[in-house]
Amino acid sequence: MSKNRRQNPESPRMTLKEISKLVGGRLEGDGDLWVSGISPVDEVDGDQMAFLAKKRYTRYAISSGARSFLVSSDLQAYVPSNTPCVIVEEPYGALRTVLKYFHPSQPHSPCVHSTAVIGQRVQFGNGVSVGPYAVIEDDVQIGDGCRIGSHCVIGQGSTLGKECLLHPQVVAYKQTVIGNRVVVHSGVRLGSDGFGFTLVDDVHLKIPQVGRCIIEDDVEIGANATIDRGSLGDTVVGRGSKTDNLVHLAHNVKVGACSLFAALVGVAGSTRIGKGVWMGGQVGVSDHLEVGDGARLAIATKLMRDVPSGQTVSGHPAREHREQLKKQANLSRLPSLVERIGILEEKLSGLLGGEAELKA
Repeated sequence: MSKNRRQNPESPRMTLKEISKLVGGRLEGDGDLWVSGISPVDEVDGDQMAFLAKKRYTRYAISSGARSFLVSSDLQAYVPSNTPCVIVEEPYGALRTVLKYFHPSQPHSPCVHSTAVIGQRVQFGNGVSVGPYAVIEDDVQIGDGCRIGSHCVIGQGSTLGKECLLHPQVVAYKQTVIGNRVVVHSGVRLGSDGFGFTLVDDVHLKIPQVGRCIIEDDVEIGANATIDRGSLGDTVVGRGSKTDNLVHLAHNVKVGACSLFAALVGVAGSTRIGKGVWMGGQVGVSDHLEVGDGARLAIATKLMRDVPSGQTVSGHPAREHREQLKKQANLSRLPSLVERIGILEEKLSGLLGGEAELKA
């Protein structure tokens, strides 16, 4: 029998054998060992399982004191000898499954809080909850199972599909369209006016922004992101795409399915982004560009030209990534080249008897 005991029977716990079965992994060691949770390998506490998926963290494996591991198959050798472990081929998929067990979603009670302001002709599906001080304007449609957090504002004529989650203080401007199972984090603004002005007689006159902001199914939008409405057509974020915090997508941007945007990405107006595109943190994209399917933009890239499908670019201005690496390697040689040129100039000047001046 395992020496590990359940200290709190009400908290979720599993044996290693159960975890192995849950994630489809291979068990080595004591399958009856109880586990109360999972932690990074350098932050393990008590009977929590250590998670090891990257080689750079293997140096913590022995010092962690972990009693068990969930480990990627290629890192199994770094697990201390005689320490039980569950070995998996896809560690992050397994991690997701384990976390969902130990941290299950909290059920919500469908209700409309008494302080919420509900407009006319609002249609609620089944099982909808609306938090304190939320505002739902006229002619809004909200699908089954949606949760609207406190202080959210849903503008006139907007629609939400089924099982959406809007965290507190989200604002969806009028006529915003949100699909099914969309998650929107706090502080997000959907459908705000794009940055559209025309200069007439030294005055910037605003161009009316009359398009919509459309968020398709299974999109997740990070905190304090802003996605503008279209000026004439629509701004669209495609199915399954995810944005980190503080991302800005300008008017008429079109994003294909399953694209990823890290924090502080900014995409200027009318740019079209293909399917499965990845953009690293602080990427800046100019307006009216085309980014092909599967393109990769490295961190802090500044893009001012189209990118073909499948290409990886980096730098400022953006170049194909291998070309950019060669450029950086050559730049690193400049100080030594300048020094060598100076030495050659001195030698040449000596050979000429100092009578000729060498120009740079």
